[in-house]
Amino acid sequence: MAEYVFELLTEEIPAWMHDTAAATLTQRLAKLVEETGGDPSSVIVNTTPRRIAFMLGKLKEREEDREIEVKGPPKKAAYDADGKPTQALNGFLKKNNASIEHVVDAGDYITIRRQIAGRGIGEILAAQIPQIIESIRWPKMMRWGKGEHSYIRPIHSVVSLFDGKHVPITIFGVASGTTTAGHRILAPQKIEVTSWNDYVSRLELARVVADPMRRRHVMAERARVLGNEVGGTPSIDASIWSQWQYLTEYPGVVRAEFRRDYLALPDEVLVTVMRVHQKQLPIRDAQGKLTPYFLAVLDNEGDPAGNAAYGNSFVTNARFADAKFFYETDRKRKLSDRFEQLEHLQFQEKLGNYAEKSKRIERIVRDLGGDEDALTAARLCKTDLVTEMVKEFTDLQGQIGGIYAREEGYPEPVWQAIYDQYKPASLDDSLPRTLSGALVSLADRIDTLAGFFSIGAKPTGSKDPFALRRAAQGIVLILLNRDKREVKVGIDRLIDLATSDPQVKADLFAFFAERVKTILEQRFAYDEVAAAMEAGWAASLTDLSDRVEALKSVREDANFLSILDSAKRIANITEGHDGTTVDASQLQHETEKRLNELTTVVGSQIDELITDRRYRPALESFAAMAPELEKFFVDVMVMVEDDAVRRNRMSLLRKIGNAVMKIADVTRIVVDRRDYK
Repeated sequence: MAEYVFELLTEEIPAWMHDTAAATLTQRLAKLVEETGGDPSSVIVNTTPRRIAFMLGKLKEREEDREIEVKGPPKKAAYDADGKPTQALNGFLKKNNASIEHVVDAGDYITIRRQIAGRGIGEILAAQIPQIIESIRWPKMMRWGKGEHSYIRPIHSVVSLFDGKHVPITIFGVASGTTTAGHRILAPQKIEVTSWNDYVSRLELARVVADPMRRRHVMAERARVLGNEVGGTPSIDASIWSQWQYLTEYPGVVRAEFRRDYLALPDEVLVTVMRVHQKQLPIRDAQGKLTPYFLAVLDNEGDPAGNAAYGNSFVTNARFADAKFFYETDRKRKLSDRFEQLEHLQFQEKLGNYAEKSKRIERIVRDLGGDEDALTAARLCKTDLVTEMVKEFTDLQGQIGGIYAREEGYPEPVWQAIYDQYKPASLDDSLPRTLSGALVSLADRIDTLAGFFSIGAKPTGSKDPFALRRAAQGIVLILLNRDKREVKVGIDRLIDLATSDPQVKADLFAFFAERVKTILEQRFAYDEVAAAMEAGWAASLTDLSDRVEALKSVREDANFLSILDSAKRIANITEGHDGTTVDASQLQHETEKRLNELTTVVGSQIDELITDRRYRPALESFAAMAPELEKFFVDVMVMVEDDAVRRNRMSLLRKIGNAVMKIADVTRIVVDRRDYK
């Protein structure tokens, strides 16, 4: 088995682009290796700010020889009256590099069969690797040189080795070789490469750690040590680490310090400046409080002269000085005095300004039953958008409003609702801490959704420029919550509060249905979710969740087939019949009379259980009717000629079926009957 080694040396690639590019490259390379008979799990892809490198291991040296058959022209067209090959046959043979000896008898058409010698893997790689590399689409591309090539960054060199030997390829006009270069500053000399292990070890000697996860682990340990030296611990922040590992070729970390008087600023301001604007990691003490120390990434072995630490301190202090000025300026005006300014801040060209939006949010919160605290939060929730702090640090919107409201003495439910108005920002994010916060978040999101849908700005395909899917997702997550923050309102009611346009309502209803499915299918099987939603979902998402949970539990029971078979049989027989009123005088057979009496009793029992949301016992009650139903189908003919009798019996069955349809359309559940033996 052989290996292929590749490296693309470029100018610096932005850190946030690496993960997606590496995943795409890994997928395409694994497919290539599999197609050539190799082991796709042997693919290793590493990236640094200046390099895209990979190794394809366990490759065969050649493809397997294979036999192929190619269908050609009809026999009638392949030979003339004298049985000699026509131009059509000769052309077909020439095109396929075959001769008359390769023709085999295969019916009415000419067919050739011949052996194809497997190509050398090096030949295949030389043809495929440039295509794979050049086809990667980066979020932002640039041109260089004469402008004939477009890629993420200009290319310096290409390494291409198969089984230790150079495989010539060209990437965007740059011919490959067997040499790379070390760290741009620490060890820029040329390095000759012979294998993957050789490549990795020689680069490390040249102050380049090829594996991004190894760089991350080295930096994490160094950060722990530096934090411990000042009695603290680096903040836990995965997003910073994911950036740091792609900002360095040599994994270095430096500790710096800012002026202690800036600790008087809100933590949120300090952390945002450090992590968002400076890509720095705060250090906290044993009580979790911020210290004046922080960590910064360093693409170097160390900082003996302290220049990197000084530079980071200087820039961070300057940013904090700006933040302190904005903070002190903002505190001279109350949030309530800023409301009129929102009239000059546009929400969207066709949807008015933020003052108008705030009034709509307040109205929806009132209609949802919000108390005075919730209404106050709704009225003030957007006022921080016109503060100096948010103008400079947009990531702090909402949080700054909550902080200012707290400092102005507003009750906890008010300032926390303002602070949490954009929660949850993702599936993993926390929900608003209070019921008031949940109401404000719901009102804000549904107003945004209804507004953009009303002007035709709906998400299409993968495009969602206004983050409407995220807004709907947040609503679903809030409405699925059932603690003290539970908002007992359905999606249908929420949509009604936001718009009166029938078409917008219909579009939003369908849009939310997809979001509900997506979120619930993370916990439940797709058919369980579909079955429960068919019985209704928009009136209460917590009720929907309970019904799906009941389905999930009962389908594992041995009696579930009784529920499924009964429901399917009823659905098939009563298709197109909706009536459930049974005329007892029309019941002729003792079995159907007994079933009607049982249905009345069990139906009432199921209704009581449904009222109490005891859905599993309700489904089990339906399952208990299976023997009597089976006897009915044996003793009684439903599809008789007498229309009145037939319809009456169908109504009886529909009455039984509707009892379980209030919980779920169990006919949508897909089962493997072997699982129940």
